Amino acid sequence: MNDHPIVAMLRRKLADSSQPFGIMADLNALPGRGDEVATAIAGSQVIPLTRLEAGCIAYDLYRDTDAPDCFVMHERWSNLDALAVHLATAHFNAAGAALAGLLAKTPTVRVLTPAGEQP
Repeated sequence: MNDHPIVAMLRRKLADSSQPFGIMADLNALPGRGDEVATAIAGSQVIPLTRLEAGCIAYDLYRDTDAPDCFVMHERWSNLDALAVHLATAHFNAAGAALAGLLAKTPTVRVLTPAGEQP
C-alpha cells in the first residue's frame, strides 16, 4: 500500500511514529476568497468529524485577524497511524474537494514534536 504524501513526509521527519506529534498547516486563500474558504471548510464538517476520530488530540482552524485570507490548521495526533486513517476519511477528502480552486498555493505543513514536559 502506498502512503499518502503527508504520511510519507512524516515518516521521514518523526523519530518515533508511534508517539504524539503536531502539525501546523498554513492555508492561503486566493486574494479576497477567505470567506469562501471558511465556508467550504465549515460545510465539509471536517473539523467536528475529525475531532471524533480515535487518535485525534486536537484539530483547530484559525483565521488571521490581520490577513483574513490566511488560515492556520493546528492538529495534534496520538501517532502517525491515526493521521493516516484520517487522511483516508470521506470528510477529509470532502474538505479537499471543497477547497479546490480557492487556495493560492499548496498548504505549507510544519511537523512539531513535543519539547520539554507535556501534561
